[in-house]
Amino acid sequence: MNQNKKEQALQRVFAASGCRTQIELAGILGIKQSSISDAKKRHAIPAEWLIKLLRLKGINPDWVLYGEGEKYLAPTDTRRDKPHVIQATKVKPLQECSAQELINELVRRALQTPNLATISKRVTNSWPVVKKRG
Repeated sequence: MNQNKKEQALQRVFAASGCRTQIELAGILGIKQSSISDAKKRHAIPAEWLIKLLRLKGINPDWVLYGEGEKYLAPTDTRRDKPHVIQATKVKPLQECSAQELINELVRRALQTPNLATISKRVTNSWPVVKKRG
């Protein structure tokens, strides 16, 4: 991505968040204002920002990075009437993954609704068995 497009992507972060200043954006993202200055100098948007914007405001990471697609992604609970599709992918070592594949995985994990029953069962099963004295 060339420098101009990267600057436009950072402008979309401000637009999506509704912020005018770096201090406002830092407050929404829960980061230091200096982190925003660093990102501007590097012309890079950290993946954590994309996840935070996705979770807080439903902002599409592809729209932020490339100006493509819808600005907002539909909330996951509005899609329950549609069939659930899982795309099987080949597992690769981290070093072999492209930046886009990493972002896609981060977004997938961010949108994933935790199954509290499964988590509770795993936690309970991890506890040592205590025999009652009788």
